[in-house]
Amino acid sequence: MRKSLKVLLAALSILSLSAASASAATDPLVRVQSTKGMYNQRYCEYLGVKSGANGLVADVWNTYGLNKCPAKQWAATDIAAVKEQLGAAVIKMNGPRYWIIERASIVFDKNVFPLAGDVQSFGGLRMRFLTTVDVPTINGKIGIPAYYEATVNRTTHFVFGRKHPVHELIAPSGKVYAMQAYSQIVDKKLTEAKLTGLRKKLKLPAGWRYRTVRIKKDMTLKTVGATIVVQDELQNTYQLVR
Repeated sequence: MRKSLKVLLAALSILSLSAASASAATDPLVRVQSTKGMYNQRYCEYLGVKSGANGLVADVWNTYGLNKCPAKQWAATDIAAVKEQLGAAVIKMNGPRYWIIERASIVFDKNVFPLAGDVQSFGGLRMRFLTTVDVPTINGKIGIPAYYEATVNRTTHFVFGRKHPVHELIAPSGKVYAMQAYSQIVDKKLTEAKLTGLRKKLKLPAGWRYRTVRIKKDMTLKTVGATIVVQDELQNTYQLVR
């Protein structure tokens, strides 16, 4: 029964991206963007936090495919200017980060997000609007704590290449999350080569595990409308696998 459900969900996800591709041919407000050669490529993001219909949400602006987030430009960020440009209450500098996926496809649907896929310059640093992230309030504090599930509102196919190790978090419930990007926000010296031994640095909550595995064939994580992610205390990001 569980296997049949997984097959059904995978089929629905494939149909969704296929439908989006078909829509892109007839609807000028919908397009699918695909990228390859992403592994260990650097990017940065601005998260502009605003009030939404059901609470706080953050608009996600991303440098990938436009530039490699030059260190001097990133360090020179004028938070007040970015906040004013985006009309946000709070700006979070989310980077630098490095992809651990091989390739990806994302649906930009302006029927859902009017700015989807649009590019803006922030003091000369160009970024593209990707999506939004729901921002919870937990125990009176705004933000997403480590090892807490968050929802990213996107339709994507993320492909993990078989040539590279996959780094996973396993929750006490048995849920598995695969690292999609590592971060140099907290540990500025963290590199791809150090991820296999990351378990020794993480202060995992009771019942959580970290492991590195090898896959025999490419693994594709397909999501429709919403993607579940978690972060560790170093702000490395992992996507729900199962």
